[in-house]
Amino acid sequence: MTPARSGRPGLLPRRRLLLALPAAVLAVAGSARGAAEVKPPPLYSTRLPAAFTWVYQLRRGALGGTGELAWRPQAGAYRLSIEGRVALFGAVIEQVSTGLLGASGLQPSRFTDRRRGRPEQAAEFRRDRGKITFSAADAEYRLLPGSQDRVSWMVQLAAIAQADPRRVAAGRSISMYVVGARGDAAVWVFRSEGLQPVTLGEQRVQAVKLVRQGSEPHDTRAEVWLDPARQHLPVSARLSDGRGDPLELLLQTDS
Repeated sequence: MTPARSGRPGLLPRRRLLLALPAAVLAVAGSARGAAEVKPPPLYSTRLPAAFTWVYQLRRGALGGTGELAWRPQAGAYRLSIEGRVALFGAVIEQVSTGLLGASGLQPSRFTDRRRGRPEQAAEFRRDRGKITFSAADAEYRLLPGSQDRVSWMVQLAAIAQADPRRVAAGRSISMYVVGARGDAAVWVFRSEGLQPVTLGEQRVQAVKLVRQGSEPHDTRAEVWLDPARQHLPVSARLSDGRGDPLELLLQTDS
């Protein structure tokens, strides 16, 4: 993947900046088909990573900033968050996934999506009722085993690959049901294109590239590069919905 371009971000009207960037950060709206119409994806063995905080270079077109991904597993539960920040405006988005941990990996209980200038939206994974409900939408879906949200899929994908790297060999695929906070849900199928070089500053690594193609117009297209030397966690990602410049993430620091 080509590293993020350097240079001073272009100046955009305040409203356009605040709406354009947050709308793309790991949460471009996807298909809103109900779970009742979806064949449940398979469950996978997982090997979860230790706690970490990673900082990414974040870019969408002329806009640049940072994205911090923080993973905190503890006593059979977890908290995972990503915060996007842009110069002059500070935090423009915060997404948080909380839930339980099991043999099949992350089991989200609640996913929240907060954008600058907008009220928080949430998806609730109601395991007592077997339903997924939303704070800002009337949609109600059946809770499928292995369901993930718009943040948890990143660590879940890494945990599946770490447990069995053969699952991300070139030509193979991993499927999971991914739910957003706005009433959107769809099966995401990630197909492996094998090892590819990724440049991280002065370092060059070999990472497994996985691609999720959308099935409908303006579905999220996700490209992610998993580094086997970093527990198969994503060192780079590119997300787009065909409406504008893609959102790009490139690892800057890991700890």
